[in-house]
Amino acid sequence: MPNSQETFLAQTYSDAWSDYLFSLEKKTFPTWNWIIITAANNRQAESYRIQMNYNEATGCLPKSVKWAIVPDVNGERIGSGGATLNVFKYIIEHDNIDSLLKGKILIIHSGGDSKRIPQYSACGKLFAPVPRKLPNNKRATIFDELLIAVSGVPSRMISGVLVLPGDTDLLFNPLQLDLHDCDAAAFSMKASVAEGTEHGVFVNGKNGNVFSFLHKQSEEILKAEGAVDTYNQVDIDTGCIWMGNNLVRALLALITKNNKIDDYLFSTFVNSKVVLSYYADFLYPLAEKATLSAYYKETPEGIFCEELQKCRTIIWNILHKKCFLKLIRLNPAGYIHFGITQEMFDLFVNNINQYKFLGWQKQVICNLHSNAIGAANNSYIDPLACISSNSYIEDSVIGKQCIIENGSIISCLKLENQHIPSNIVLHCLKLKNGKFVCRIYGREDNPKSSMSGVFLGQSLQSIIHQYALQPQDIWNDAVPSIWNALLYPEADSSREALSLSLLLYHMAKGTATFEEVAVWKKRTRYSLKTSFVQADVAAILGWRRKVENYVRATECIQDILVGKQQKDCIKFLSQDVRLKEQILILKNHAKISPFPLNMRLYLAISELDKMKLNYIDDDFTTEDYETKAYECIKKVIIQDITTRYPFIFKREKLRKKVTIELPVRLNFCGSPTDAAPYCLEHGGTMLDSAMLVKGKKPIKAVARITNEKAITFKSFDLGLEEDYTNIEEIRNCGDPSDPFALHKAVLISSGVISKDFNDINDLYEQYGGGIYLSTSANLPKGSGLGTSSILAAAGIKAVHQLLNQDDSNDSVFAQVFAAEQLMATGGGWQDQAGGVIPGIKLIRSLPGINQKLFINPVVLPKSTVQDLQERLVLIFSGQRRLARNVLREEMNQTIRNDKKSLQILEKLQDICALMKLQLERGNVTRFAHYLTEQFKLVKKLDKGASNTCIEYIFAVCDDLIDGKSICGAGGGGFLMVILKNKITKKEIEKRIKDNFRDCGVEVWDCSLYFGEEDQ
Repeated sequence: MPNSQETFLAQTYSDAWSDYLFSLEKKTFPTWNWIIITAANNRQAESYRIQMNYNEATGCLPKSVKWAIVPDVNGERIGSGGATLNVFKYIIEHDNIDSLLKGKILIIHSGGDSKRIPQYSACGKLFAPVPRKLPNNKRATIFDELLIAVSGVPSRMISGVLVLPGDTDLLFNPLQLDLHDCDAAAFSMKASVAEGTEHGVFVNGKNGNVFSFLHKQSEEILKAEGAVDTYNQVDIDTGCIWMGNNLVRALLALITKNNKIDDYLFSTFVNSKVVLSYYADFLYPLAEKATLSAYYKETPEGIFCEELQKCRTIIWNILHKKCFLKLIRLNPAGYIHFGITQEMFDLFVNNINQYKFLGWQKQVICNLHSNAIGAANNSYIDPLACISSNSYIEDSVIGKQCIIENGSIISCLKLENQHIPSNIVLHCLKLKNGKFVCRIYGREDNPKSSMSGVFLGQSLQSIIHQYALQPQDIWNDAVPSIWNALLYPEADSSREALSLSLLLYHMAKGTATFEEVAVWKKRTRYSLKTSFVQADVAAILGWRRKVENYVRATECIQDILVGKQQKDCIKFLSQDVRLKEQILILKNHAKISPFPLNMRLYLAISELDKMKLNYIDDDFTTEDYETKAYECIKKVIIQDITTRYPFIFKREKLRKKVTIELPVRLNFCGSPTDAAPYCLEHGGTMLDSAMLVKGKKPIKAVARITNEKAITFKSFDLGLEEDYTNIEEIRNCGDPSDPFALHKAVLISSGVISKDFNDINDLYEQYGGGIYLSTSANLPKGSGLGTSSILAAAGIKAVHQLLNQDDSNDSVFAQVFAAEQLMATGGGWQDQAGGVIPGIKLIRSLPGINQKLFINPVVLPKSTVQDLQERLVLIFSGQRRLARNVLREEMNQTIRNDKKSLQILEKLQDICALMKLQLERGNVTRFAHYLTEQFKLVKKLDKGASNTCIEYIFAVCDDLIDGKSICGAGGGGFLMVILKNKITKKEIEKRIKDNFRDCGVEVWDCSLYFGEEDQ
């Protein structure tokens, strides 16, 4: 359970995130005028620019802020103080002096080489990862955390400069700051005495200003100097310093004349010999206890020299007793230092649970999430890889045959069939010349160490001696240290570079042969220093992005595969320019995936397209991926049905003409559980009945053999007839605007048009003539009574009987199901079963591609049938809506694995059984109440199932009815109501006529159909 301080800091971070979002979105929110990052040289500066450009492109920087990367002068180290003056010069030259003096400036010093944590040298420790995802789904870096943490600071000041170190994550509430009435302020946090011995410590004066600085002093000295309070804690130096206008003006006096940069003065204070320190040279004189003699002895960032002493004298004279440094104690507060490799390893692996309250996680942007494997950030790990739980992996791809031992760090590598030993760091770099090096060193090694320092458990000195090498083989003319040692051979691939680095490991262990060492010696080799200097930063960042895209897309795919809701699955994807590349991965995976994964991937892509994000190129929306999803459904259904019901032609018993007449169906409950893909994955349940309209079977199909070399289609309803002689035109039956799409689908799904037919001659020769197929349905289009599917059933029955094929119900139901897929109407199996099988019946199917129907007739006494017949009324709404449009949206919810929709569909199947039970009990009123209940659920499933006009029709007759619903998918067509007991059909007919007076809304005569013998 988190303590109160953790709770405060967690809330503080949440508040900081809100401030950060306001800084991005609201023009009136106080924010920085300038964000400046210092860099060691132009190469490092270019690396930072690439990453900052990306932040800007993805909307992660305030739109009004100006930002710049300012490298040290001439690529020579000028110290943090020199870098600060260089920033002042940059702002004055690129804006004006008022911008500096009146603006709100954020400076982040990040010009180091990261010698103690080399895997971040090339791209900068400032942009090193932090083990958590930001609320906007981006993986956090130290820069992100710093920017978020100080987003509220501009509102606490009128103007000034805030200086931050680039290797510390700050946790504090800006509301604790008061920066209006001081020259400068040091942000301090409480820490234990033991921690204070490893850092700088402030001693507070009586007036609230810093009395003295103590840097890495013993506990005894800290106590003697009055730095330790009664709680045995000290005010630790976070490196976070705010400079007000007085201090900025004083420092500007060092490098300007008449408010302009003076080149001579600037070069006097900003150069590689003086190497001014921001902390030792600018802040020390601000302390009340400071003395000039002690100031001269402050440890410099460079070396003691006469030029430095002269500069310090001038600085002392303009700062001491003229500007004061206020001590601001932030509490509760905290800071997290990312200093050395071991420190980072402890944070990310050993102590990560201490930061759960900040949202830190062991695995971030990783396809695996388990305590059984190591910490990972932006990495793909094959589930069959063997990863120690005490290891750290970042920006890498780990294959299934890999073993990574305890305590190791893997960075920017693709591993296949590799066994990585314990307690080492492996980091791959691509160089500007296109080659690769893989740097290896011990996790606890100090790269600053000399040749006698520990390297992979040995000293370089001992390795040189063991393999008869010479110091010049390793260092040429450089200062002998691990940092400068030419250890890492250039290679043509990252895999080869890895093998060569593991050879270096064997050299340290004494297990390499002299022949191997001789080959290693002949190679072009790099040191930790020269390899990062020659690193191709753009390629490295490109690799990181490639890994991230793959991991995010893979995570999305995995979540879809295990049945998570689509809206949760796509949350893992980026919501910026990277999404384009991640969608491409999803597309490629969809092409090779089996059903139903391919269906879900295509719909997910379609949903992403619908978001109309401005970073998705137009070519991502040129294809209808929703249609592709349904093509996947169509493919598996048609493959199954054509396999189970093959067309086997026999010349005997052919007939010249067949006429089929069928009733329509009335669905009481269960729709759309019969539609694909829901029924394929969950099974479906329907309660419906066959029905006559105006006392007749309204569906009719006629098939006959003709003497013409043609296929003739006729629609009596449309008054159209057309001859086809091109077989390919028949096969094209997916156009909803085609008046003969149904006729074509009937011949294709029934097998009459064989896949072996090349032209009309093949058909004519096989059947001894052409084929004629006509249809008629004396009903409005879009009636909701299953007209299309029942017409298809009648057509298939007709051609089957004509050509002596299997016209069993199972065959016809399946082939109509296939015909609906061919027409892309999305119909299920309820319509054909409801119309072909007389009476009221409960129809079920089990999950599976083979939708075998189990039909359970509802046997009712005549009194119940009579009661239901007298109270059942069919009302035409005067509106038409294509069932395809309704079903598509309802089935999209299924494909999305939408929990609420799936629960509704499950509930609808339960209600089917309850309605059947009430009918069998003879309780038509209770049956009617359930009819209304299922209608409410259908409207939740699809808002388009009803509309204002439909609801008005129901409202008009509400006092006359016990139950109401739509027919079919709804949105128009016919409505059904169950009258209250003793209410007559004439009463409702009059009510409808009085209110809608010849505008198309009317009561139609209907009767449930129980078979010819019951008529």
